[in-house]
Formats: sequence, C-alpha cells, structure tokens
Amino acid sequence: MKVTRLIRLDYGDNVFTPPADDESVVPVDIGEYSESRTTGVLGATASDLTAIYHRTNVPDELKSVIPTDLSFMTTRVISTAGSGTYKYRADRQDVPAGKSWLHGNGSECEQLSRAIGSLGVRDLVLPEVLRKLAIPAPSSGEAIDGVATVMHAGSGSLGEFGDETLHDDPVIVAQLRERRDVPQVAWRLWVGPDRLPRRVHLTLSYPTTGDEQLKTAVVEVDFTGWGSDVLIAPPPSDQVHEAGICLAPEPD
Repeated sequence: MKVTRLIRLDYGDNVFTPPADDESVVPVDIGEYSESRTTGVLGATASDLTAIYHRTNVPDELKSVIPTDLSFMTTRVISTAGSGTYKYRADRQDVPAGKSWLHGNGSECEQLSRAIGSLGVRDLVLPEVLRKLAIPAPSSGEAIDGVATVMHAGSGSLGEFGDETLHDDPVIVAQLRERRDVPQVAWRLWVGPDRLPRRVHLTLSYPTTGDEQLKTAVVEVDFTGWGSDVLIAPPPSDQVHEAGICLAPEPD
C-alpha cells in the first residue's frame, strides 16, 4: 500500500535575540525543522519511505538569513524484516566516501521501540496498536479515497501503546517506559468497511528539556492502495556502510 505522512512541529512562541552590531537577528529554539513530509510504500514485512524537511515558522524578514529549504536533509529509509534498516541522506552525512547507505541491524531495537510505545507509520498498521486506537466507540466518519469510514477518537499516553513482554530486559524497558508515559497523544482513526485504517491523525504533546513550554507534533497519515503489489529491495551491498548501532525504522 501507499503511505503519506505530514508532521508539523511547534516549539511554542519563537524568541529572537536583539539585533547585534551587524544588525543580524538570531532565532532561538525554532527547532531543526518544523515540517516533514513522508511518502512511500509499506508492505507486510518491509517499507520504503522518503522524507523531506522544511522550516515553516521563519518570519519573512529572516528568510534571507535562515534557509527554509532543507533538501540536504532529505532521507530515504528502507526497512526489511530480518535485514534491519538502511538509511540514505542527501548530504551523505553519516557515511564514509564511496558509500551512500547506512545500515543498522535493528531487530532488537525495533522490539525495544514496540515494547516502550511507538506510533510510527509501521506501528499504525499493527493489529495490537489498531485495537487500542479503536477502543473508543466509533462515530460517523468522512469518505476517504471514495470509501465510507467510521472514526474512533481518544487520548492517552504514548507508553500505553507499548508491550513490555516484547523485550527480554525488563529494567531497560521500565526505564524507557517512564519517559514514554510523559508524552500525551490524542488521536482520530478513520476505518473503512473492510476494517482497514484509511487515515490517522495524532497530536502529541510533551515538555521541552529544561523548559515549561510544551512541544507539540501534529501527525497526519493516509493509507491508500491496500492489497496492491509492493516490491522493496535493499540497496546494493557495495553502497552500504555498517553502522553497528540502531537506526530509526523510519524517517521522522
């Protein structure tokens, strides 16, 4: 099936330093990016997703100083069950000369992510996650891609979407779950008559480090083309650099 995802970040009110002698203005805490768009395909055991990034909260008078186009951060991630995660970034930031892809064998890392609670693209089609999202009683939903839907709306903590039995180190899971219980998530899930998810809207909020302000992320995900053929292949081995560490299973 095809996947599209839009994430908008909000770090609260922007704060700017006073103009210096050279009349430059420096923004504080606008974040690395404020919007990401991900497109790609998702199969039962693999995904191929590409994310592009863009700053959307830069005032017009500062756009000549602060770039809004972050195409150098464009990231493609291929995840295959049993083979880990391959990441390609446009600026080749994390790979040596002559290599294009960074590889991490993340089976244990993905288990840990699911144990502590995650709502990434691949999580949103897992039966156990969908069952939790669908607990609230449904109401009438809009037609999506020509399909009538019902909508489930609810809220809770991100940690509620974890399953500690999926990892064999309860101490690590307990420590990380404490952090997952802080972010709050409100959701709306649209489901078609075939009981397949068609759209998910998430609003996550959590405090920034050392600050009383809340950081929020609004996530909109559409799933289309259920049942279509998906062919996902890992990149050529001679273009791959082994990371030896966990890689995120999808671009954020």
